[in-house]
Amino acid sequence: MSALPSANPSPMPTTARVPLIGLLRVLLLAEAVATLVLAIFLSLLAGGEADIGGSVAADTETSLRFAAGGAFLFAIFAAVASRGARRRRAWAWTMAAILQVLLAIGTGVAVMTAEWHPAYLIGFALAAVVMIVLSTGPVRHALGQA
Repeated sequence: MSALPSANPSPMPTTARVPLIGLLRVLLLAEAVATLVLAIFLSLLAGGEADIGGSVAADTETSLRFAAGGAFLFAIFAAVASRGARRRRAWAWTMAAILQVLLAIGTGVAVMTAEWHPAYLIGFALAAVVMIVLSTGPVRHALGQA
């Protein structure tokens, strides 16, 4: 007889499907795509400002490139949070919540600095919808927050 434990493998714990995790992933990926498109648009806009010349155009170009870089980083982090939610990592909940706060702040800054456009409501609405999904019981439990 061997002193080692039996070779019967213990069954892997099964995780229940949570449809709201799928919705969360879709919303985070939609944010990633939208902010990537925004980063490209802002970079193109900054390139147009570079052609104009002058000190005001140079300041505007720098601001637009900075905003494009921030949008690009947001897109990367949103994709990472979506991947973490898929694998049910606890940090994904925190990262997604922080990203929504940053999205709302960024949209607010855009409202304050640029001319009003109804498209700004998309940023606020997307942040609100993701926060509602994040605050549901099944998502909090699946991501280890409850």
